[in-house]
Amino acid sequence: MGAMKHRTAGLTLIELLVVIALAGILITIAVPSYTQFMTENRMASEMNDFVTALMLARSEAIKRGQEVTVCASSDGSDCSDGAWSAGWLIYRNPQNAGQVPASADIIRVHAGFSSTDSLSASSPFNTGQSVSFTPLGILISSELTGGTFTLTDSPAQSFLTRCLALGPGGQPMAAEPGAPCPTP
Repeated sequence: MGAMKHRTAGLTLIELLVVIALAGILITIAVPSYTQFMTENRMASEMNDFVTALMLARSEAIKRGQEVTVCASSDGSDCSDGAWSAGWLIYRNPQNAGQVPASADIIRVHAGFSSTDSLSASSPFNTGQSVSFTPLGILISSELTGGTFTLTDSPAQSFLTRCLALGPGGQPMAAEPGAPCPTP
């Protein structure tokens, strides 16, 4: 009988190094894209939550036949002059009181963003950090010029910035990420 050569199954060292190099290249390409994808989705969700709060306040004002306000709130029980990204609450505000709402008047509370994203407002919404809707679903007279809200990530990347304009009729108008804000 002749000597039989047995070949063991497996990879040679060169084959293994090639596979590891290809995996490294693929990971280098995929991770930044995945990170940007996750940031874009997080920011879209945050802006959608805020738009939902504004639309809830508007519909509640119409349904209840009285003013309803959305205000920045870091603790979920009273309005603050803090950042919108710290959270907000929606409450019925029949006399446009501009004071701490009674707990029975609070319709909904939204916690702040879990990220370091920032939601800022232009005039008139940056004064007192609130938006109020009349029983007709329009903004109160002191806010009738409308204004904008801008959501930025940290560190600020202009192509990810989201903008929302709120016109006098209470209708939100959103811009594509990175695009200029629509005129209210």
